[in-house]
Amino acid sequence: MQYIMTTIGLSILTNGLKDIFEPKEIYANSNKQQNDIDKEFLDKFNSGYEKLKNELLKLDAEKIQKISAELNALLKFNNFNKKEIHKLLYTDTFLGEKAAKLIEHYLTYKGQNVSLHKAKDLKTDDIENFHIALSDLVKELSEELQGYKESGYEIIFNLTGGFKSVNSFLQTMASLYADKSLYIFESSHDLLTIPRLPIKLDDDILVNNIQLFRALELGLKLSKSIKKIPKTLILEIDGEYLLSPWGEMVWQKVKNRIYKEKLIEPLHKEIIYSKDFINDAKRLNPKELYQLNKNLDKLEKYMAFKENPKSLNYHYLEGAIAQKYLTEFYPFDGNDSRRVFCNEKDGKIILEKIGPHLK
Repeated sequence: MQYIMTTIGLSILTNGLKDIFEPKEIYANSNKQQNDIDKEFLDKFNSGYEKLKNELLKLDAEKIQKISAELNALLKFNNFNKKEIHKLLYTDTFLGEKAAKLIEHYLTYKGQNVSLHKAKDLKTDDIENFHIALSDLVKELSEELQGYKESGYEIIFNLTGGFKSVNSFLQTMASLYADKSLYIFESSHDLLTIPRLPIKLDDDILVNNIQLFRALELGLKLSKSIKKIPKTLILEIDGEYLLSPWGEMVWQKVKNRIYKEKLIEPLHKEIIYSKDFINDAKRLNPKELYQLNKNLDKLEKYMAFKENPKSLNYHYLEGAIAQKYLTEFYPFDGNDSRRVFCNEKDGKIILEKIGPHLK
């Protein structure tokens, strides 16, 4: 079983629409949204795009390889001999999405399982926004990659297409999450398969400052100094601190391990764990403990910003159960019916017990 994440560039557009546009005309619009693109260009593009989409499935493998760098690598890798899970990662731009949908169109025709992932705000024209977008990307993908890895999938990064600035970062991410990376040098027609390097993280700084890194990830006010934290792990933008793309990458890896090992202490002094709650947490398996810690992070954000996503659903109880517990929230993912029952006192939330849903 294989999970293949492919970064999407613009080669399928520059090569597939070369009778209409010079490559420089495509790249001149590479970081724009649809509303920012000249109408004359857009009209010509839309007409040529539909024609390319209709003709794409009629092309033989040799012609497909000449048009798309991404498909070239995938065809040379295994020629779709078996069904894989494909994740197509594209920039938050009009042309990025259009290129990704063409690749999706072809892979779906080949019987592959395909999903698109737009990297929110990921563009290559602003360095600060680019760093923030990369950090968000790591946060969005790390849990999914880890989940497939634990389910027995081989994780493959196809970095043949895409933008160099994005791929250079993802090659580093591949060293932590992927089993191998695919690449084709511009001067060669051969596929290069790069195995994952046996990297051992020196994560003591994160383990010893877990509450600080939690606060950085959650966007909470820092209660500790960051002077001892390596600058490679954090960004300072307008006086605010956040995890750098590398910091996010390493933190997510460490968090995945630590959150499965123990109940994480509260960040807010207004969140209190009762003895019964602590004992209930000790009886959880690693997967359940990880999910509980994740939702405790959401509770921290609820305390700070009153954010209350459906996956947390902190709410007041009614009926007979309200005689014993005032509130409850979801501690686990999916359809698990268990709840964390709580009480409130003097502005504090006391987590009393983990138990089955009661009416």
